[in-house]
Formats: sequence, C-alpha cells, structure tokens
Amino acid sequence: MAGRVLNRRELRRQNDAAESVERDEAEEEADVEEDDDEEGEEDGAEAAEESDAEEGDEEEAPAKPKAKKAKAPPKPRKPRKPKAAPRMRARWGVFDVSMKQVALFDYKDRAAADAKVAELAAKKNGTFFLQVVKEPMPDDAEAAAAGK
Repeated sequence: MAGRVLNRRELRRQNDAAESVERDEAEEEADVEEDDDEEGEEDGAEAAEESDAEEGDEEEAPAKPKAKKAKAPPKPRKPRKPKAAPRMRARWGVFDVSMKQVALFDYKDRAAADAKVAELAAKKNGTFFLQVVKEPMPDDAEAAAAGK
C-alpha cells in the first residue's frame, strides 16, 4: 500500500519555525547569562559550564544523516555485435491483380517468367505481372557454396 504523500513545503515551514524558536531561546539564555555574569563571576563560571553542556546537547540533538555509500559507477555497456543480415537472393514472381503469387522463377530465368505471364493471360481472363521477390538464401546453398 502506498503511504500518504508528504507535503514538503509544509514540513519545511514547520522546520524553519522550530529553528527560529530555538534561536530565540538561545538568545534569551545568552542575555540571561550576561546578566548573571554581571552579578558575580562565580555564578558566571557555573553558568558557562552549564551552557557548554547545553550546547553539546544541542549539537547532538539534531540527528546526523547517515553517510550514504558511494555507488560504484555503472559499468559501461558493451555494444552488441550486430547480426549479419542474411544473404538474400532475387527471384521473379508472377502475381495476379490481388497480389497473390502464382509462380516463382530464378532471376536468370526471366524469359520463362515472361512466358508464364503470357500463358496465364491467354488461359485466364485476368491481369498478371512480374515482380522481383527477395528471399533469404537457404542454408544448404551457403554450405555448398562454401565447400566449393
């Protein structure tokens, strides 16, 4: 469960008010001690000892914030090695008007692809066209090419 959100400005005002009250009290005590010093030095010595003890308490009273451990600087990230793009091969695709692939030919077989387009156009009443299709090369072809 989430706690109530603290109003930092209000807390700051309260803290400043408390500090001003403490300063006023310290000034009044200092005035009283000066008056005591004028009455007698013996009383002043005792008052000085008491004021030293009170000052020590005042110094210890505010809680000292705990020293935070210094965080180690973040380690620089090593850039990832970019993956090599897969090898692509171009092929001729025969498509109809609805972009449905009807046939696929190797790039060097452009004449066969044109013949297929003409055959389909004569056989069926529709429009067919050629378009270059790029697809990743199969792993077997890479292994065979590397072995040669």
